[in-house]
Amino acid sequence: MPSRRTPRGRFPVDLVVFVAILATGVVLILVGRVSPEALAGYASALAGLYAAWHHRPQDGETRRTPPEGPPASER
Repeated sequence: MPSRRTPRGRFPVDLVVFVAILATGVVLILVGRVSPEALAGYASALAGLYAAWHHRPQDGETRRTPPEGPPASER
């Protein structure tokens, strides 16, 4: 009897991105290329870009538009 494979969860992209940004920041500070203050700005910018990329609509999803016409209370 063949055994069923349990489906694995989604790949933890958020965790990978977090660890990559954290490791890059630590390396840049240790090498002396970036000050901790500047790194905070870079991290904020990267977090904003990742949030915009992560929350984009999928292929099958369409943007929800408000219905046209007056609200029901004004009809």
